Amino acid sequence: MKEHAVHKVVHIRPLDDAVGHEESADCLCGPVGENVYARATTQVFGMIYRHHALRPCHSWEASAEM
Repeated sequence: MKEHAVHKVVHIRPLDDAVGHEESADCLCGPVGENVYARATTQVFGMIYRHHALRPCHSWEASAEM
């Protein structure tokens, strides 16, 4: 039986920034993407995008793409 790879995408975005941030790798802040690997293998399990605040922010949100 062949296993299907699960690929999840999560965005960590500031909520109280000067601009709104798109839940996208193409957001104007230029988020950095980082692969997440399954613990027992080198297979990519998902991606986390960390968005950049344009001003100091105190409130952040992590949300998964559907």
